[in-house]
Amino acid sequence: MKKILVILVGGTICTALNEEGTLSVSNQAGTWLQSGFEASGSPYVGQVELEMTQNLCILSENMTLKNWNRMLRAYREAVRDQEYDGVIFAHGTDTLAYSAALFSIALSGTRIPVFFVSANERLSSPRSNGNANFRAAVECICQGIVPNIYAVYRNITDERTYLHLASRLEQCDNYSEDFFSVGMTDITDLNEDNRGEYFARLNTLYPPDQMGSMLDPMEDWELSAPVLALRPYVGIDYGAYDFSRFAAVLHGTFHSGTACAEMTRGSAEYGSGSILYMLDRCAALQPPVDCYLAPSKQSGEVYETVGIIGAHCPDGHQIRFSFGQTFEMTYAKLVLAYSLLDPEERIAFLEREWNFEKFAQ
Repeated sequence: MKKILVILVGGTICTALNEEGTLSVSNQAGTWLQSGFEASGSPYVGQVELEMTQNLCILSENMTLKNWNRMLRAYREAVRDQEYDGVIFAHGTDTLAYSAALFSIALSGTRIPVFFVSANERLSSPRSNGNANFRAAVECICQGIVPNIYAVYRNITDERTYLHLASRLEQCDNYSEDFFSVGMTDITDLNEDNRGEYFARLNTLYPPDQMGSMLDPMEDWELSAPVLALRPYVGIDYGAYDFSRFAAVLHGTFHSGTACAEMTRGSAEYGSGSILYMLDRCAALQPPVDCYLAPSKQSGEVYETVGIIGAHCPDGHQIRFSFGQTFEMTYAKLVLAYSLLDPEERIAFLEREWNFEKFAQ
């Protein structure tokens, strides 16, 4: 008998229509997931014990650092004195990639598989993939998937179920119900006969003995550092931001790894719409606020703007590039680093790969 802990975070997979006709998190979610699995026809019905935690009732769009701390506490309290064959977080889709990234680092080195599952619609909807996603996670655990942190999700476009390494998961696009990641694996047809092929591939790509961590997930540390995450857009004005309120700034890039570094032709002057203006303001603060750029390209042809940004060092304060990992992962690592580590430890933590989060560019 396999024993699996289900941490009910909230989100669409845990919602129902309320009297106002809107979706809200329901305390019946655990019962629905249990009954949905029992009715699924899975060969593991009757061979697995699902232990449900109390619902944290967090709609994923309402995820905050405090709510991440609630999730961490729920995990610690449940697993500290109990032995499980796996853990499943039932989580919403809106911030799924951010939570998956954080926990892929916080729980790196886990000795049991940990899954994030979500749903495109409430479980009672005939279009919902929630029960299918939950079943796939349970079956992966029962079939002996190698320990790591994963997300499993059936895309709506092609109706195929994909296994994602949580450290590589990307946010779902607007107007989409599909999730993607580098190296995602189609497990739609995973069964007892071919599981060796699937899991041997995972062992080859992501050997558990190559994971590592500077953080003990069972210690009672908490996240506290506010990190400002900016996305570039036409017309951005860095003069509108109070950078002194943040521990660090993460600046995103356009698809080619660029951001606005416009300078007046024939001079070194630039306005408040140039990222160089942001770097000057952050460097002038006491203490200076560290700045990061992600995702960044380390190989191939790059644009001159990237060189301008990298060479701009007001008072020696240079922006740091995050190569080969997602924006969501860089954000999660920054929150962890600036919440828990001293300045000397941060750089080593941020530059090192802990759970296969870096991929070929």
